[in-house]
Amino acid sequence: MKLTFTDAAKTMVQKHLKDDTKIVLDFDDGVGPFSDEATCTLDLAFHLVLARPDQITEDFNDTIESNLGDVYVKGYSEDQMDPNMTLDVDKYLNLSLKGDGGTLDDHVVLVDVQDK
Repeated sequence: MKLTFTDAAKTMVQKHLKDDTKIVLDFDDGVGPFSDEATCTLDLAFHLVLARPDQITEDFNDTIESNLGDVYVKGYSEDQMDPNMTLDVDKYLNLSLKGDGGTLDDHVVLVDVQDK
């Protein structure tokens, strides 16, 4: 499984990176410290979280490779992902996650929790 950040997405994310930043692609299912309560919806929702190493809990028990380094995920959430994914920025400056099968989430929220 691989995630490619486009140049526009890399620029957006790199502004927030520190030497020890960990990148998390959080499937918003109510599990873990970064996830909102799961709602009764058929839509997939992801957050791109920038965290300190000590904020990564055991919920994030797997990583996927990316052109910005390893990205932490909940292992079971990989069922909701495609083998080859791209994170891009649309014309409204929203992050959009796409895979081989089409759009997974057209409004990925960037959350920086490093200072919390």
